[in-house]
Amino acid sequence: MKKIKNTLSALRNQLWLIPIGSHFAVSPLFFLLAAASILGGYGNLFFIAYTSAFLHELSHVISGKKLGVSIVRIEILPFGICGKLGAGFIKNPYKEAVIAAAGPAFSGALAALLYIISKNPRLSAYSEVIDYGIKINLSLMILNLVPALPLDGGRILKAIISINLGAVRASNLMLKISRVPIIGILLISVWLLLTNDFNLSLILIGAFLLGNLSIEQKNISLISLKEILYYKTRLKRTEFCQVTRMAAHESVPARLFLRKLGCYKYHIIDVIDNDGKIIKTVTEGQLLNALINKSIRLSMGEI
Repeated sequence: MKKIKNTLSALRNQLWLIPIGSHFAVSPLFFLLAAASILGGYGNLFFIAYTSAFLHELSHVISGKKLGVSIVRIEILPFGICGKLGAGFIKNPYKEAVIAAAGPAFSGALAALLYIISKNPRLSAYSEVIDYGIKINLSLMILNLVPALPLDGGRILKAIISINLGAVRASNLMLKISRVPIIGILLISVWLLLTNDFNLSLILIGAFLLGNLSIEQKNISLISLKEILYYKTRLKRTEFCQVTRMAAHESVPARLFLRKLGCYKYHIIDVIDNDGKIIKTVTEGQLLNALINKSIRLSMGEI
């Protein structure tokens, strides 16, 4: 399984994406799919599908801009469109949830609007196109609400979890949670294949999600560093913060506490010796400064 994920990840990074300017990247497979759709007489449907996907992604870009979060690149893939964050990490989990929810919300609203339009008898000549637009946008909404990374549903759930667990622990937990729906999608694909009801879309979606798990895993170390740097300046920008007090033996590696840190809590750690006596008190700020400026391998007694 790990070898398959690494292969899919390498394929995505090396073959699927060709930069176009500084804000766009496109997969060559996209052009093949577009050509096949046009030659097969499905050009209009292909255009509707990708226009819907682009508008879905544009809603993320607009909401991110309104909330001060930069989305610097849009990637056009053979089975969808996705945006890339400028920082790779949204410090505020509430903003992350809102930005992620903007896509499914827009797709659902567009489907509802098209449904209302479809009731106009003067547009009956376009009923097939409108119906397809409704189905596409409903599918975009439902699929993106699946709680698996990098889908919007996975981003929303990760943001909610990170409020108490922090971005790193939330990301690790979401990697485990994401495997469940991904395996489900792949099993459904196999079942459809065995029942002679082949569905290429499900296979592509499953492969895409599986490949992205390894990418998300590699991003966790980057998220950890960015989160640490964020903690250093967080209290300068906020007036109040909930305090959590913990205790640890002096021999415990200090870096283990990085997993305990949360976005809206400030930690105070009592360091104890073999007799259970408190020998020092270390604040979250002191912990982070020591790990960043001295060594990541310090024990609590060495801080």
